[in-house]
Amino acid sequence: MCRADRDVFPSLAQAQASVANEAYRELGLPPTFLFCPTEYCSSLCSPSPAQSRYLQTLGRELLPEIGVIWTGPKVVSQELSVALVEEVEHVLQHRLLIWDNLFANDYDCRRVFLGPYTGRAPDLVPRLSGLLLNPNCELQANFIPIHTLGSWFRSELWGCAHTDSTGGRTPLQSSTGCEEEAGLHPGTAGGQEALLGPKPCDTAPSGADQHEPEPCDVTPGNRKREATSVPEEGNGSRTSTGGPRSPAEDQDWLTSGSRMSCEPSSALPITAGSDGSAGVPVADETLHSLGTPTCCSRGASTCQSTPLDSSDVRERGSSPSGSPQPGASTADALQIPSGSRADPSPGPISQLVDGATSPVPTALLTNGTAVSPILSVPLMSEEARLDSSAPLTMEEARMLVELFYLPYHHGPQAQHLLEDLQWLRANSPSVGVPSGSPNSCVVAEWRSRARSFQQLCAQTCCLHSRFVCSAGQALLYDLHPYLWDIRNLLLAASAFVLWLDGRLLCDPDHKGTWGSCFGWCQSITAPLFPGEDAEPWVRRGGLFGELQALLPVGNSCDLFCHPPPLFPSRQLYVLRPLLPQDKGKLYQMFQEGLDGEPSTVEVLAAHPDLLGDRVLGSFLSLSPEYTFVLEDEGGPCGYAAGALCAERFLRERDSSWLPAMQRRYPRELGILGQGVLEEALLFFHTKPVAVPLPVLRRFPSLVQLDTAPRVQDVGASRSLAVSLLSALRANGSRGVFCQVSAADHQQLSFYSKLGFIVLPLPCPSSPGMQLLGRLL
Repeated sequence: MCRADRDVFPSLAQAQASVANEAYRELGLPPTFLFCPTEYCSSLCSPSPAQSRYLQTLGRELLPEIGVIWTGPKVVSQELSVALVEEVEHVLQHRLLIWDNLFANDYDCRRVFLGPYTGRAPDLVPRLSGLLLNPNCELQANFIPIHTLGSWFRSELWGCAHTDSTGGRTPLQSSTGCEEEAGLHPGTAGGQEALLGPKPCDTAPSGADQHEPEPCDVTPGNRKREATSVPEEGNGSRTSTGGPRSPAEDQDWLTSGSRMSCEPSSALPITAGSDGSAGVPVADETLHSLGTPTCCSRGASTCQSTPLDSSDVRERGSSPSGSPQPGASTADALQIPSGSRADPSPGPISQLVDGATSPVPTALLTNGTAVSPILSVPLMSEEARLDSSAPLTMEEARMLVELFYLPYHHGPQAQHLLEDLQWLRANSPSVGVPSGSPNSCVVAEWRSRARSFQQLCAQTCCLHSRFVCSAGQALLYDLHPYLWDIRNLLLAASAFVLWLDGRLLCDPDHKGTWGSCFGWCQSITAPLFPGEDAEPWVRRGGLFGELQALLPVGNSCDLFCHPPPLFPSRQLYVLRPLLPQDKGKLYQMFQEGLDGEPSTVEVLAAHPDLLGDRVLGSFLSLSPEYTFVLEDEGGPCGYAAGALCAERFLRERDSSWLPAMQRRYPRELGILGQGVLEEALLFFHTKPVAVPLPVLRRFPSLVQLDTAPRVQDVGASRSLAVSLLSALRANGSRGVFCQVSAADHQQLSFYSKLGFIVLPLPCPSSPGMQLLGRLL
């Protein structure tokens, strides 16, 4: 307060109460008048709500007809309990109006919350004067939050209307009446998640529903659970110990529909920021109930060390499997414990290709039935393949919600992605582990876990493509930026995991390359998630931010920040390390866009590798282990190549590779005056530009990236860069540089958006060449 106010009011609380009271009287004592205090949640109270002098003063000075806004224990509260509300009411001597920020996402532009309204205690409504839900900024994202809020509120109204003589609640009955019309299921999640059932209000309960009624706050067959989320010791991943449950533990609330409540519409809660909702278009199919997670048996398979192989990406094809067969449990298919998350035989990882399903290993159950521990049913249904605009299936809708669940909880799909990537990073095999060594079983387990991670990444990429094709325009433009970010990050993470198999350097010194890669390895044992008392904005980026932090270049935020495209593309991409058979297809990519002059065609027919050798040949010959390939439905469409030690690479290029190219392509080829072909020939017969030694010392690695003209999705191009830079950083590189023609404005713009800057070092021998560099 200013000095004049301090002369009149002894405290801030008295000043605010005086102004609020005067405004309330000036407006003619309106029936609804709300006041938001400075200490509007428990975490802002000093030292606590019960001992806060500010709240005590407000309680004495504020007129009793004025409502007080409260957000709960925190600004974004994971739980709201009756005990806390009663404690604050006792201090303020006013009934509270809850301003619920559970779904608010305006504090983080990379997060959206599609999960159900949960974590609110039963019997809460009678203690409140109202409830305001602060929704997602995107209207279309609020379909499930608003509908589940309505379900919870109707269950509260029904409970208030059916109290016994002692004032306690009558247990919910599975019979006719208001409860049946709303389709309420007794005892769900402590009573706070009343679900809408698909049964009409005049339908008699089935035999399975005619059981002894359970108390409201007890889930049938389970004790009442607390809503907590703590980092799991050893891997730092968040595990739920009760309370708000993940979709794999909830009943099928996605299949529920809206029904009229028995209570008047005027009794419904106020919803701020949204006056309507529209949901994901959903195919007309039944969503199978999720069962209890089970472990996949490792069986009698022996430990092998066959490297992960993605050579069958195009030959075999793969559309990632998603939904289980009828009667199978999605949780069984998704949740595979550490060490046995997938079949341990280290076969090739299936990659994502639109419209086909690759075979996956199967394991025999004790009854002899074959079942795949990896998801074996294609995520994209047959109808969706034939009609790309077919509505999303229930499994696809569920997966979308699981990726963007709640502020303090991830869905199973997101949780498995985080757990797998963290475990794979912490246990990645080093170069040269022999197949008969004691570590061979660990390597086999790692490759099994890697295949599971590849499957999850492939499902998400497929979901992105399907969402672009089938979602309505409003829903698409509301949610696509979030899904696009996750798709791009998982493209890079998937390629990096494939690269980790056998390419990670191992130095005998305990402070060697891998152990001293600037904190990445050392941070493996650090907690992945902040403490329980942290607000959700501390977890910056949600799933995206946590996945980003697990990559070696995760601290370079400029690599991951880019506005989404104005026109979303459904194109499916695969990003992976180089395979031996990629050379010919990559070389063909360099010929795209060339003119069809007879002389050019003649030269290329005689020397088909000329352009490819000029652009990429040195990397494929001298540093193939740091080359990544971007592939679409038409084949390779981009590459990212690098050399960990640029000084050694340039020395070997000049001493051995260039002389071999000069013999292969002599000056007498007769292609002078043919543009790019002439430039390629002159490159082999011109003295290379010497890179200044200070550049090699500060930026020890060399990189080169490019994509075909048909690649319009900038996210895929950035994923290429992230995968290559992650590989170089994991093996100890502190900086990278590239050589770009000063006339190539497109490449200069691309590298600058990746954080590269022009190095102020002149190149007297080649004034038309620029050096760009960035630190890692």
